[in-house]
Amino acid sequence: MSVIRKLATIQPALVLVALVLVAPRARAEEKPGTLPSYLSNASAVFSVPAEPKPLYLVPWVDPTFSSTLQRITPDPGSSTAPVSGTWGTDTRHVYSKQQPWSSDGSLYILENRSGGSPTPLVLDGKTYAPRYSMSSSAGLYDYRWLPSTAHPHELVNVNSSGTELSWVDVTTSTKTRTWTLPITADYGIGSGEGNPSRDGRFVCVGNASSMVVVDMDPQPPYAPYPNRRIGPVYTFAACSLLVSSPTSCAIGNLSVSASGKYVDVKYQGTTGDTYDAHRIFEVDPATLALKPHAMAQGSLRCDSFTGRANGWIFALKHADMTLDPFDGNEDVIVGGRACPGSTLGHVVKVRLRDGATTGLTDPSNEASVYHVSTRSYNRLGWAYVSFYKVAGTRFSDEIIAVKLDGSRTVERYAHIHSAASGCYRCEAHPSPSPDGSRIAFASNWAQDCGSNCGSSSVIKDYVIAGPLPSAGVPGRPAGDGLALSSIWPNPGRSPMRVSYVLPGSMPARFELVDVAGRIVLAQEIDAPSRGAREATVAFDPRVHPGTYWLRLAQSGQQAVSRVVLLR
Repeated sequence: MSVIRKLATIQPALVLVALVLVAPRARAEEKPGTLPSYLSNASAVFSVPAEPKPLYLVPWVDPTFSSTLQRITPDPGSSTAPVSGTWGTDTRHVYSKQQPWSSDGSLYILENRSGGSPTPLVLDGKTYAPRYSMSSSAGLYDYRWLPSTAHPHELVNVNSSGTELSWVDVTTSTKTRTWTLPITADYGIGSGEGNPSRDGRFVCVGNASSMVVVDMDPQPPYAPYPNRRIGPVYTFAACSLLVSSPTSCAIGNLSVSASGKYVDVKYQGTTGDTYDAHRIFEVDPATLALKPHAMAQGSLRCDSFTGRANGWIFALKHADMTLDPFDGNEDVIVGGRACPGSTLGHVVKVRLRDGATTGLTDPSNEASVYHVSTRSYNRLGWAYVSFYKVAGTRFSDEIIAVKLDGSRTVERYAHIHSAASGCYRCEAHPSPSPDGSRIAFASNWAQDCGSNCGSSSVIKDYVIAGPLPSAGVPGRPAGDGLALSSIWPNPGRSPMRVSYVLPGSMPARFELVDVAGRIVLAQEIDAPSRGAREATVAFDPRVHPGTYWLRLAQSGQQAVSRVVLLR
Protein backbone atom coordinates (compact mmCIF):
# COMPACT_ATOMS: atom_id res chain seq x y z
CA MET A 1 0.00 0.00 0.00
CA SER A 2 1.45 3.35 -1.05
CA VAL A 3 1.67 6.41 1.16
CA ILE A 4 0.81 10.01 0.22
CA ARG A 5 3.14 12.62 1.75
CA LYS A 6 1.86 16.18 2.30
CA LEU A 7 3.97 18.91 0.68
CA ALA A 8 2.23 22.22 1.26
CA THR A 9 -0.89 23.78 2.69
CA ILE A 10 -1.45 27.40 1.74
CA GLN A 11 -4.91 27.79 3.27
CA PRO A 12 -4.90 26.52 6.88
CA ALA A 13 -8.68 26.07 6.96
CA LEU A 14 -8.46 23.45 4.23
CA VAL A 15 -6.65 20.28 5.23
CA LEU A 16 -6.53 16.94 3.48
CA VAL A 17 -6.52 14.43 6.30
CA ALA A 18 -6.13 11.13 4.44
CA LEU A 19 -5.51 9.95 0.92
CA VAL A 20 -5.18 6.18 0.96
CA LEU A 21 -4.41 4.14 -2.15
CA VAL A 22 -5.93 0.73 -2.57
CA ALA A 23 -4.27 -1.98 -4.58
CA PRO A 24 -4.92 -1.45 -8.28
CA ARG A 25 -6.87 -3.86 -10.43
CA ALA A 26 -4.83 -5.56 -13.10
CA ARG A 27 -5.15 -3.87 -16.47
CA ALA A 28 -5.74 -7.24 -18.08
CA GLU A 29 -8.92 -7.64 -16.01
CA GLU A 30 -10.13 -4.22 -17.09
CA LYS A 31 -9.84 -5.19 -20.76
CA PRO A 32 -11.68 -8.48 -21.17
CA GLY A 33 -12.03 -7.93 -24.91
CA THR A 34 -12.82 -5.58 -27.73
CA LEU A 35 -16.42 -5.27 -28.86
CA PRO A 36 -16.79 -6.15 -32.56
CA SER A 37 -17.99 -3.09 -34.48
CA TYR A 38 -21.08 -4.81 -35.88
CA LEU A 39 -22.38 -5.29 -32.35
CA SER A 40 -22.72 -1.54 -31.96
CA ASN A 41 -25.05 -1.49 -34.99
CA ALA A 42 -28.40 -0.54 -33.48
CA SER A 43 -30.34 -1.03 -36.73
CA ALA A 44 -29.54 -4.70 -37.36
CA VAL A 45 -32.22 -7.33 -36.78
CA PHE A 46 -30.92 -10.70 -35.56
CA SER A 47 -32.95 -13.89 -35.43
CA VAL A 48 -32.47 -16.13 -32.40
CA PRO A 49 -30.52 -19.26 -33.37
CA ALA A 50 -31.40 -22.66 -31.92
CA GLU A 51 -28.49 -23.43 -29.60
CA PRO A 52 -28.06 -26.22 -27.03
CA LYS A 53 -27.97 -25.44 -23.35
CA PRO A 54 -24.40 -24.62 -22.22
CA LEU A 55 -22.69 -27.00 -19.83
CA TYR A 56 -21.79 -25.98 -16.28
CA LEU A 57 -18.65 -23.80 -16.19
CA VAL A 58 -17.78 -24.66 -19.81
CA PRO A 59 -17.23 -21.49 -21.88
CA TRP A 60 -19.77 -21.20 -24.69
CA VAL A 61 -19.62 -18.72 -27.57
CA ASP A 62 -22.86 -17.07 -28.69
CA PRO A 63 -22.87 -17.57 -32.50
CA THR A 64 -24.56 -14.22 -33.18
CA PHE A 65 -22.60 -11.93 -30.90
CA SER A 66 -19.33 -13.84 -30.42
CA SER A 67 -19.70 -13.27 -26.68
CA THR A 68 -18.43 -15.90 -24.25
CA LEU A 69 -20.96 -17.22 -21.74
CA GLN A 70 -20.69 -19.55 -18.78
CA ARG A 71 -23.43 -21.31 -16.88
CA ILE A 72 -22.30 -20.71 -13.30
CA THR A 73 -24.84 -22.88 -11.41
CA PRO A 74 -24.89 -26.69 -11.93
CA ASP A 75 -27.66 -29.21 -12.47
CA PRO A 76 -30.14 -29.85 -9.63
CA GLY A 77 -28.99 -32.32 -7.00
CA SER A 78 -25.30 -31.49 -7.35
CA SER A 79 -23.31 -30.88 -4.18
CA THR A 80 -22.50 -27.30 -3.13
CA ALA A 81 -19.14 -28.49 -1.77
CA PRO A 82 -17.03 -27.25 -0.12
CA VAL A 83 -20.11 -25.64 1.46
CA SER A 84 -22.44 -28.29 2.86
CA GLY A 85 -25.61 -28.49 0.80
CA THR A 86 -27.30 -29.29 -2.51
CA TRP A 87 -28.06 -27.24 -5.61
CA GLY A 88 -31.78 -26.75 -6.32
CA THR A 89 -33.73 -26.27 -9.54
CA ASP A 90 -33.97 -22.47 -9.16
CA THR A 91 -30.44 -21.12 -8.60
CA ARG A 92 -30.02 -17.55 -9.76
CA HIS A 93 -29.31 -13.95 -8.71
CA VAL A 94 -32.25 -12.02 -7.32
CA TYR A 95 -33.11 -9.15 -9.66
CA SER A 96 -31.78 -6.74 -12.28
CA LYS A 97 -31.59 -3.88 -9.78
CA GLN A 98 -29.77 -5.98 -7.18
CA GLN A 99 -26.03 -6.26 -7.80
CA PRO A 100 -24.94 -9.92 -7.45
CA TRP A 101 -21.19 -9.12 -7.20
CA SER A 102 -19.60 -7.55 -4.15
CA SER A 103 -18.09 -4.08 -4.59
CA ASP A 104 -14.62 -5.53 -5.22
CA GLY A 105 -15.95 -8.28 -7.49
CA SER A 106 -14.53 -11.04 -5.30
CA LEU A 107 -17.86 -12.56 -4.21
CA TYR A 108 -21.20 -13.35 -5.88
CA ILE A 109 -24.49 -13.95 -4.05
CA LEU A 110 -27.49 -15.87 -5.34
CA GLU A 111 -30.58 -17.75 -4.22
CA ASN A 112 -30.53 -21.55 -4.13
CA ARG A 113 -34.21 -22.43 -4.19
CA SER A 114 -36.66 -25.22 -5.10
CA GLY A 115 -35.01 -28.12 -3.34
CA GLY A 116 -31.68 -26.42 -2.81
CA SER A 117 -29.90 -25.44 0.37
CA PRO A 118 -28.34 -23.36 1.74
CA THR A 119 -29.88 -20.14 0.49
CA PRO A 120 -28.64 -17.54 0.00
CA LEU A 121 -25.32 -18.93 -1.14
CA VAL A 122 -22.15 -16.88 -1.63
CA LEU A 123 -19.82 -17.90 -4.47
CA ASP A 124 -16.35 -16.85 -5.50
CA GLY A 125 -16.83 -13.85 -7.80
CA LYS A 126 -14.51 -15.23 -10.51
CA THR A 127 -14.49 -19.03 -10.28
CA TYR A 128 -18.10 -19.26 -9.02
CA ALA A 129 -17.19 -21.99 -6.56
CA PRO A 130 -19.32 -21.95 -3.37
CA ARG A 131 -17.62 -20.01 -0.57
CA TYR A 132 -20.02 -19.17 2.26
CA SER A 133 -23.43 -20.06 3.63
CA MET A 134 -25.22 -17.70 5.99
CA SER A 135 -26.26 -18.40 9.57
CA SER A 136 -29.90 -17.79 10.46
CA SER A 137 -28.62 -15.45 13.18
CA ALA A 138 -27.64 -12.98 10.44
CA GLY A 139 -31.35 -12.46 9.76
CA LEU A 140 -30.95 -12.07 5.99
CA TYR A 141 -34.19 -11.30 4.21
CA ASP A 142 -33.93 -8.39 1.77
CA TYR A 143 -30.27 -7.59 1.22
CA ARG A 144 -27.89 -5.68 -1.07
CA TRP A 145 -24.12 -5.56 -1.29
CA LEU A 146 -22.74 -2.32 0.08
CA PRO A 147 -21.34 -0.53 -3.01
CA SER A 148 -18.46 0.97 -1.03
CA THR A 149 -15.09 -0.75 -1.52
CA ALA A 150 -14.41 0.11 2.13
CA HIS A 151 -16.92 -2.63 3.01
CA PRO A 152 -16.42 -5.20 0.23
CA HIS A 153 -17.86 -8.21 2.06
CA GLU A 154 -20.85 -6.61 3.79
CA LEU A 155 -24.53 -6.60 2.93
CA VAL A 156 -27.13 -4.06 3.98
CA ASN A 157 -30.22 -5.96 5.09
CA VAL A 158 -33.75 -5.50 6.40
CA ASN A 159 -35.06 -8.43 8.43
CA SER A 160 -38.26 -10.33 7.65
CA SER A 161 -40.30 -8.46 10.25
CA GLY A 162 -39.27 -5.11 8.74
CA THR A 163 -38.10 -3.76 12.08
CA GLU A 164 -34.31 -3.94 11.84
CA LEU A 165 -31.80 -2.54 9.36
CA SER A 166 -28.32 -4.07 9.59
CA TRP A 167 -24.95 -4.59 7.93
CA VAL A 168 -23.87 -8.22 7.70
CA ASP A 169 -20.36 -9.53 6.99
CA VAL A 170 -20.86 -12.61 4.78
CA THR A 171 -17.45 -14.06 5.64
CA THR A 172 -18.41 -14.37 9.32
CA SER A 173 -22.22 -14.26 9.06
CA THR A 174 -22.30 -11.57 11.74
CA LYS A 175 -23.99 -8.20 12.02
CA THR A 176 -21.52 -5.33 12.06
CA ARG A 177 -24.04 -2.45 12.39
CA THR A 178 -27.71 -2.36 13.37
CA TRP A 179 -30.58 0.13 13.49
CA THR A 180 -34.06 -0.22 14.92
CA LEU A 181 -36.43 1.25 12.33
CA PRO A 182 -39.06 3.82 13.35
CA ILE A 183 -41.53 2.21 10.91
CA THR A 184 -42.20 -1.36 9.86
CA ALA A 185 -40.72 -1.75 6.40
CA ASP A 186 -42.89 -3.46 3.81
CA TYR A 187 -40.73 -6.15 2.16
CA GLY A 188 -37.35 -4.81 3.11
CA ILE A 189 -35.41 -2.22 1.17
CA GLY A 190 -37.87 -0.28 -0.98
CA SER A 191 -40.26 -3.20 -1.43
CA GLY A 192 -37.47 -5.34 -2.82
CA GLU A 193 -36.31 -2.89 -5.51
CA GLY A 194 -34.46 -0.23 -3.53
CA ASN A 195 -30.71 0.29 -3.23
CA PRO A 196 -28.36 2.25 -0.99
CA SER A 197 -26.76 5.40 -2.38
CA ARG A 198 -23.64 4.96 -4.48
CA ASP A 199 -21.33 5.60 -1.51
CA GLY A 200 -23.21 3.09 0.64
CA ARG A 201 -24.22 5.78 3.06
CA PHE A 202 -27.96 6.40 2.63
CA VAL A 203 -30.91 4.04 2.32
CA CYS A 204 -34.67 4.60 2.24
CA VAL A 205 -37.17 2.11 3.65
CA GLY A 206 -40.93 2.39 3.53
CA ASN A 207 -44.33 0.77 3.61
CA ALA A 208 -47.79 1.48 2.19
CA SER A 209 -48.19 4.69 4.19
CA SER A 210 -44.76 6.08 5.12
CA MET A 211 -41.01 6.13 4.47
CA VAL A 212 -37.80 7.20 6.17
CA VAL A 213 -34.15 7.81 5.21
CA VAL A 214 -31.28 6.39 7.28
CA ASP A 215 -27.69 7.67 7.17
CA MET A 216 -25.84 4.40 7.74
CA ASP A 217 -22.35 5.90 7.74
CA PRO A 218 -22.50 9.47 9.14
CA GLN A 219 -19.59 11.70 8.13
CA PRO A 220 -18.34 14.97 9.67
CA PRO A 221 -19.80 17.22 10.97
CA TYR A 222 -22.02 14.37 12.20
CA ALA A 223 -20.77 11.89 14.76
CA PRO A 224 -19.83 8.54 13.20
CA TYR A 225 -21.58 5.25 13.77
CA PRO A 226 -22.66 4.03 16.36
CA ASN A 227 -24.40 7.40 16.26
CA ARG A 228 -27.70 6.52 14.58
CA ARG A 229 -28.80 9.26 12.22
CA ILE A 230 -32.38 8.61 11.08
CA GLY A 231 -34.63 11.17 9.42
CA PRO A 232 -38.22 11.99 10.35
CA VAL A 233 -40.92 9.67 9.08
CA TYR A 234 -42.69 10.96 5.98
CA THR A 235 -46.37 10.02 5.72
CA PHE A 236 -47.74 9.75 2.18
CA ALA A 237 -50.54 12.14 1.35
CA ALA A 238 -53.37 11.38 -1.07
CA CYS A 239 -51.93 11.32 -4.59
CA SER A 240 -55.17 11.11 -6.64
CA LEU A 241 -54.00 8.43 -9.04
CA LEU A 242 -57.57 7.34 -9.68
CA VAL A 243 -60.60 9.53 -10.23
CA SER A 244 -62.80 6.82 -8.76
CA SER A 245 -60.58 6.57 -5.65
CA PRO A 246 -58.93 9.96 -5.10
CA THR A 247 -57.31 8.89 -1.83
CA SER A 248 -55.89 5.64 -3.21
CA CYS A 249 -52.09 5.74 -3.53
CA ALA A 250 -50.76 2.19 -3.75
CA ILE A 251 -46.96 2.14 -3.43
CA GLY A 252 -45.06 -0.25 -5.68
CA ASN A 253 -41.48 0.35 -4.55
CA LEU A 254 -39.06 3.11 -3.58
CA SER A 255 -35.35 3.84 -3.43
CA VAL A 256 -32.87 6.56 -2.58
CA SER A 257 -31.00 7.94 -5.61
CA ALA A 258 -27.34 7.29 -6.41
CA SER A 259 -26.21 10.57 -4.80
CA GLY A 260 -28.54 10.27 -1.82
CA LYS A 261 -30.18 13.61 -2.69
CA TYR A 262 -33.52 12.18 -3.88
CA VAL A 263 -35.97 9.35 -3.28
CA ASP A 264 -37.97 7.82 -6.11
CA VAL A 265 -41.40 6.45 -5.21
CA LYS A 266 -43.13 4.28 -7.81
CA TYR A 267 -46.89 4.20 -7.42
CA GLN A 268 -49.28 1.65 -8.85
CA GLY A 269 -52.52 2.77 -10.43
CA THR A 270 -54.72 0.82 -12.80
CA THR A 271 -54.61 2.92 -15.97
CA GLY A 272 -51.79 3.13 -18.52
CA ASP A 273 -50.43 6.45 -17.30
CA THR A 274 -50.75 5.65 -13.58
CA TYR A 275 -49.52 2.07 -13.30
CA ASP A 276 -45.86 3.09 -13.59
CA ALA A 277 -46.17 6.58 -12.07
CA HIS A 278 -43.01 7.89 -10.40
CA ARG A 279 -42.76 10.74 -7.93
CA ILE A 280 -39.45 12.24 -6.83
CA PHE A 281 -38.86 13.46 -3.27
CA GLU A 282 -35.90 15.55 -2.14
CA VAL A 283 -33.84 14.70 0.94
CA ASP A 284 -32.87 17.54 3.26
CA PRO A 285 -29.10 17.00 3.74
CA ALA A 286 -29.16 18.30 7.32
CA THR A 287 -32.32 16.66 8.70
CA LEU A 288 -32.97 13.86 6.18
CA ALA A 289 -36.56 15.11 5.98
CA LEU A 290 -38.45 14.35 2.77
CA LYS A 291 -40.77 16.41 0.59
CA PRO A 292 -41.92 16.28 -3.07
CA HIS A 293 -39.34 17.83 -5.37
CA ALA A 294 -40.57 20.57 -7.72
CA MET A 295 -40.03 19.68 -11.38
CA ALA A 296 -39.81 22.00 -14.38
CA GLN A 297 -43.28 22.80 -15.67
CA GLY A 298 -42.24 22.09 -19.25
CA SER A 299 -40.76 18.64 -18.62
CA LEU A 300 -42.47 15.77 -20.37
CA ARG A 301 -44.99 13.84 -18.29
CA CYS A 302 -47.62 11.28 -19.17
CA ASP A 303 -51.22 12.16 -20.05
CA SER A 304 -53.07 13.15 -16.85
CA PHE A 305 -49.75 14.03 -15.16
CA THR A 306 -48.85 16.70 -17.74
CA GLY A 307 -49.51 19.63 -15.42
CA ARG A 308 -48.43 17.96 -12.18
CA ALA A 309 -44.91 19.25 -11.58
CA ASN A 310 -44.83 18.61 -7.81
CA GLY A 311 -42.52 15.62 -8.02
CA TRP A 312 -44.14 13.66 -10.84
CA ILE A 313 -42.05 12.56 -13.83
CA PHE A 314 -42.50 10.60 -17.06
CA ALA A 315 -43.87 7.07 -16.52
CA LEU A 316 -41.22 4.32 -16.56
CA LYS A 317 -41.27 0.57 -15.98
CA HIS A 318 -38.53 -1.53 -14.37
CA ALA A 319 -36.43 1.61 -13.92
CA ASP A 320 -33.10 1.93 -12.12
CA MET A 321 -31.20 5.02 -10.94
CA THR A 322 -27.62 6.14 -11.53
CA LEU A 323 -25.45 9.19 -12.19
CA ASP A 324 -25.09 10.62 -15.69
CA PRO A 325 -21.44 11.42 -16.53
CA PHE A 326 -22.59 13.15 -19.72
CA ASP A 327 -24.56 15.67 -17.64
CA GLY A 328 -22.28 16.60 -14.75
CA ASN A 329 -23.09 13.41 -12.80
CA GLU A 330 -26.72 14.44 -12.39
CA ASP A 331 -29.03 11.90 -10.75
CA VAL A 332 -31.09 10.13 -13.42
CA ILE A 333 -33.55 7.27 -13.63
CA VAL A 334 -33.55 4.98 -16.67
CA GLY A 335 -36.36 2.60 -17.56
CA GLY A 336 -38.72 1.25 -20.15
CA ARG A 337 -41.18 3.68 -21.74
CA ALA A 338 -44.51 3.25 -19.98
CA CYS A 339 -46.54 6.17 -21.28
CA PRO A 340 -49.26 5.11 -23.77
CA GLY A 341 -49.01 6.91 -27.09
CA SER A 342 -45.48 8.24 -26.54
CA THR A 343 -43.22 8.31 -29.59
CA LEU A 344 -39.97 8.10 -27.62
CA GLY A 345 -37.71 5.07 -27.92
CA HIS A 346 -38.45 2.21 -25.57
CA VAL A 347 -35.54 3.08 -23.22
CA VAL A 348 -35.96 6.47 -21.55
CA LYS A 349 -33.83 8.60 -19.21
CA VAL A 350 -35.28 11.19 -16.82
CA ARG A 351 -33.17 13.73 -14.91
CA LEU A 352 -34.33 13.90 -11.28
CA ARG A 353 -33.47 17.56 -10.76
CA ASP A 354 -36.10 18.87 -13.19
CA GLY A 355 -37.77 15.91 -14.89
CA ALA A 356 -36.06 16.49 -18.26
CA THR A 357 -36.73 13.43 -20.44
CA THR A 358 -34.51 11.85 -23.12
CA GLY A 359 -35.27 8.89 -25.37
CA LEU A 360 -32.18 6.68 -25.55
CA THR A 361 -33.16 4.30 -28.35
CA ASP A 362 -34.85 4.52 -31.74
CA PRO A 363 -38.52 3.49 -31.41
CA SER A 364 -38.78 2.12 -34.95
CA ASN A 365 -39.14 -1.66 -35.10
CA GLU A 366 -37.92 -2.01 -31.51
CA ALA A 367 -38.85 -4.88 -29.20
CA SER A 368 -40.42 -4.10 -25.82
CA VAL A 369 -38.23 -3.58 -22.76
CA TYR A 370 -38.13 -6.30 -20.12
CA HIS A 371 -35.79 -4.97 -17.42
CA VAL A 372 -33.20 -2.22 -16.94
CA SER A 373 -30.12 -2.21 -14.70
CA THR A 374 -27.60 0.52 -13.93
CA ARG A 375 -25.65 -1.47 -11.33
CA SER A 376 -22.32 -0.91 -13.12
CA TYR A 377 -21.54 1.95 -10.78
CA ASN A 378 -17.85 2.00 -11.78
CA ARG A 379 -18.81 2.12 -15.43
CA LEU A 380 -21.12 5.09 -15.48
CA GLY A 381 -22.86 6.16 -18.65
CA TRP A 382 -24.56 2.88 -19.63
CA ALA A 383 -27.83 1.11 -18.83
CA TYR A 384 -28.11 -2.65 -19.34
CA VAL A 385 -31.41 -3.75 -20.85
CA SER A 386 -33.19 -7.02 -21.67
CA PHE A 387 -35.92 -7.19 -24.30
CA TYR A 388 -38.90 -9.45 -24.94
CA LYS A 389 -38.72 -11.84 -27.86
CA VAL A 390 -40.62 -10.19 -30.72
CA ALA A 391 -39.60 -11.86 -33.98
CA GLY A 392 -38.40 -9.51 -36.71
CA THR A 393 -37.66 -6.59 -34.37
CA ARG A 394 -34.43 -5.04 -33.21
CA PHE A 395 -33.09 -6.34 -29.88
CA SER A 396 -35.54 -9.27 -29.81
CA ASP A 397 -34.60 -11.62 -26.91
CA GLU A 398 -31.36 -9.67 -26.44
CA ILE A 399 -29.31 -8.22 -23.63
CA ILE A 400 -27.73 -4.91 -24.62
CA ALA A 401 -26.23 -1.78 -23.08
CA VAL A 402 -27.53 1.67 -24.02
CA LYS A 403 -25.40 4.80 -23.74
CA LEU A 404 -26.92 7.58 -21.62
CA ASP A 405 -25.75 10.49 -23.77
CA GLY A 406 -28.77 10.38 -26.09
CA SER A 407 -26.69 9.27 -29.10
CA ARG A 408 -28.63 5.97 -29.33
CA THR A 409 -25.33 4.12 -29.12
CA VAL A 410 -25.73 0.49 -28.06
CA GLU A 411 -23.62 -2.56 -27.26
CA ARG A 412 -25.22 -5.93 -28.05
CA TYR A 413 -24.15 -8.97 -26.04
CA ALA A 414 -26.27 -12.14 -26.11
CA HIS A 415 -29.63 -13.84 -26.63
CA ILE A 416 -31.51 -15.05 -23.55
CA HIS A 417 -33.04 -18.40 -24.67
CA SER A 418 -35.52 -18.48 -21.76
CA ALA A 419 -39.15 -19.53 -22.01
CA ALA A 420 -40.37 -16.99 -19.48
CA SER A 421 -44.08 -16.64 -20.23
CA GLY A 422 -45.90 -17.02 -16.93
CA CYS A 423 -42.62 -17.65 -15.09
CA TYR A 424 -41.23 -14.60 -13.29
CA ARG A 425 -38.11 -16.40 -12.07
CA CYS A 426 -37.35 -17.42 -15.68
CA GLU A 427 -36.94 -13.77 -16.72
CA ALA A 428 -33.34 -12.78 -17.41
CA HIS A 429 -33.00 -9.76 -15.10
CA PRO A 430 -29.54 -8.84 -16.46
CA SER A 431 -27.23 -7.17 -13.97
CA PRO A 432 -23.69 -5.99 -14.79
CA SER A 433 -20.75 -6.35 -12.43
CA PRO A 434 -19.61 -3.12 -10.71
CA ASP A 435 -16.92 -2.53 -13.35
CA GLY A 436 -19.12 -3.58 -16.28
CA SER A 437 -16.74 -6.38 -17.31
CA ARG A 438 -19.35 -9.13 -16.79
CA ILE A 439 -23.14 -9.43 -16.99
CA ALA A 440 -25.24 -11.92 -15.03
CA PHE A 441 -28.58 -13.16 -16.34
CA ALA A 442 -30.98 -16.01 -15.62
CA SER A 443 -32.46 -18.50 -18.12
CA ASN A 444 -34.13 -21.90 -18.23
CA TRP A 445 -32.68 -22.32 -21.75
CA ALA A 446 -35.98 -23.84 -22.88
CA GLN A 447 -36.52 -21.60 -25.91
CA ASP A 448 -34.61 -21.66 -29.21
CA CYS A 449 -32.54 -24.52 -27.85
CA GLY A 450 -32.48 -27.11 -30.64
CA SER A 451 -32.23 -30.74 -29.58
CA ASN A 452 -30.78 -30.03 -26.12
CA CYS A 453 -33.29 -27.90 -24.22
CA GLY A 454 -33.38 -27.28 -20.54
CA SER A 455 -36.48 -28.01 -18.48
CA SER A 456 -38.70 -24.94 -18.25
CA SER A 457 -38.74 -25.38 -14.47
CA VAL A 458 -34.93 -25.48 -14.08
CA ILE A 459 -33.60 -21.92 -13.86
CA LYS A 460 -29.88 -21.25 -13.81
CA ASP A 461 -27.55 -18.25 -13.75
CA TYR A 462 -25.30 -17.36 -16.67
CA VAL A 463 -22.47 -14.83 -16.93
CA ILE A 464 -21.42 -13.01 -20.10
CA ALA A 465 -17.68 -12.63 -19.72
CA GLY A 466 -16.58 -11.16 -23.03
CA PRO A 467 -15.93 -9.58 -25.35
CA LEU A 468 -17.06 -6.57 -23.36
CA PRO A 469 -15.68 -3.09 -24.03
CA SER A 470 -13.72 -1.21 -21.42
CA ALA A 471 -11.71 1.54 -23.12
CA GLY A 472 -13.06 5.05 -23.26
CA VAL A 473 -16.02 4.64 -20.93
CA PRO A 474 -16.88 7.31 -18.37
CA GLY A 475 -16.22 6.43 -14.77
CA ARG A 476 -13.28 4.11 -15.53
CA PRO A 477 -9.67 4.89 -16.45
CA ALA A 478 -9.29 4.71 -20.23
CA GLY A 479 -6.00 4.29 -22.04
CA ASP A 480 -2.53 4.74 -20.62
CA GLY A 481 -2.34 8.55 -20.42
CA LEU A 482 -2.59 10.69 -17.31
CA ALA A 483 -6.25 10.80 -16.30
CA LEU A 484 -8.63 11.68 -13.49
CA SER A 485 -11.41 9.34 -14.54
CA SER A 486 -13.92 9.80 -11.71
CA ILE A 487 -14.45 11.49 -8.36
CA TRP A 488 -17.21 10.09 -6.22
CA PRO A 489 -19.50 11.49 -4.85
CA ASN A 490 -19.24 14.78 -6.71
CA PRO A 491 -20.94 17.03 -5.70
CA GLY A 492 -20.65 15.44 -2.32
CA ARG A 493 -19.32 15.33 1.17
CA SER A 494 -16.11 13.92 2.54
CA PRO A 495 -14.77 11.31 2.02
CA MET A 496 -14.49 11.15 -1.78
CA ARG A 497 -13.08 8.37 -3.94
CA VAL A 498 -10.81 9.20 -6.85
CA SER A 499 -10.03 6.91 -9.79
CA TYR A 500 -6.99 7.94 -11.82
CA VAL A 501 -4.32 6.71 -14.24
CA LEU A 502 -0.59 7.37 -14.17
CA PRO A 503 1.41 6.83 -17.40
CA GLY A 504 4.64 6.14 -15.52
CA SER A 505 6.41 5.88 -12.17
CA MET A 506 7.80 9.43 -12.15
CA PRO A 507 6.97 11.76 -9.21
CA ALA A 508 3.29 12.74 -9.15
CA ARG A 509 1.05 14.76 -6.90
CA PHE A 510 -2.49 15.95 -6.30
CA GLU A 511 -3.23 19.67 -6.02
CA LEU A 512 -6.43 21.22 -4.72
CA VAL A 513 -7.04 24.58 -6.40
CA ASP A 514 -9.63 27.21 -5.50
CA VAL A 515 -11.66 29.22 -8.02
CA ALA A 516 -9.06 32.02 -7.93
CA GLY A 517 -6.42 29.61 -9.19
CA ARG A 518 -4.54 29.32 -5.89
CA ILE A 519 -3.14 25.95 -4.86
CA VAL A 520 -4.63 25.49 -1.41
CA LEU A 521 -3.14 22.06 -0.91
CA ALA A 522 -0.55 19.86 -2.58
CA GLN A 523 0.24 16.23 -1.80
CA GLU A 524 2.91 14.04 -3.29
CA ILE A 525 2.11 10.47 -4.24
CA ASP A 526 4.87 8.39 -2.73
CA ALA A 527 6.22 5.55 -4.91
CA PRO A 528 3.83 6.14 -7.83
CA SER A 529 3.54 3.41 -10.45
CA ARG A 530 2.06 3.12 -13.90
CA GLY A 531 -1.58 2.15 -14.37
CA ALA A 532 -5.05 2.58 -12.88
CA ARG A 533 -5.37 3.49 -9.23
CA GLU A 534 -8.06 4.38 -6.71
CA ALA A 535 -7.75 6.66 -3.69
CA THR A 536 -10.00 7.66 -0.82
CA VAL A 537 -9.88 11.36 0.03
CA ALA A 538 -11.12 12.65 3.40
CA PHE A 539 -11.33 16.40 4.06
CA ASP A 540 -11.13 18.15 7.40
CA PRO A 541 -14.66 19.02 8.60
CA ARG A 542 -13.66 22.71 8.71
CA VAL A 543 -13.45 22.78 4.91
CA HIS A 544 -15.79 25.41 3.55
CA PRO A 545 -18.35 24.13 1.03
CA GLY A 546 -17.89 25.37 -2.51
CA THR A 547 -16.27 24.68 -5.87
CA TYR A 548 -12.63 23.61 -6.20
CA TRP A 549 -10.42 21.91 -8.80
CA LEU A 550 -8.56 18.68 -8.15
CA ARG A 551 -5.45 18.51 -10.30
CA LEU A 552 -3.25 15.47 -10.92
CA ALA A 553 0.25 16.36 -12.14
CA GLN A 554 3.11 14.18 -13.37
CA SER A 555 6.14 15.06 -15.57
CA GLY A 556 4.61 18.26 -16.90
CA GLN A 557 1.25 16.62 -17.69
CA GLN A 558 -1.92 17.62 -15.88
CA ALA A 559 -5.43 16.22 -15.50
CA VAL A 560 -8.03 18.45 -13.86
CA SER A 561 -11.55 17.82 -12.63
CA ARG A 562 -14.00 20.05 -10.79
CA VAL A 563 -14.92 19.16 -7.21
CA VAL A 564 -17.97 20.55 -5.44
CA LEU A 565 -17.91 20.12 -1.66
CA LEU A 566 -21.25 20.11 0.12
CA ARG A 567 -21.82 21.11 3.71
